[in-house]
Amino acid sequence: MSTVVFEVHVFLGTGTAKRGNEGGCKAGERHSLLIFSRQPASEAPDEAHARKGAAAAGWTHAKVERSMRLSPDALPSEATLRDAFRDALALGCSVVADRRALDSKPLKPGKRDRRGKKKKT
Repeated sequence: MSTVVFEVHVFLGTGTAKRGNEGGCKAGERHSLLIFSRQPASEAPDEAHARKGAAAAGWTHAKVERSMRLSPDALPSEATLRDAFRDALALGCSVVADRRALDSKPLKPGKRDRRGKKKKT
């Protein structure tokens, strides 16, 4: 029987808050996100898995810009990031959102432009 060794990939990106998101952000606001994603060691960063984890935490339109691999013994020094790291190892994924919104005006979920098309965020 083999033991699977995991590591955590941290993805930097943005996302739009849904109502009831885990970060407590206002629905429709865009925020910078750190998505902590557990993956088997030595695998390439799995952006799709990170986006699914963000969706499960209440974020839509997650866009990933870059990632960094952390070994299981590389605990971040800041408490919030350390908790997110541990949650990712235990649960598979964890998301930390910047409290400051990127947009000054939040979009309402499903808002449409003048032509009736859904707005891209």
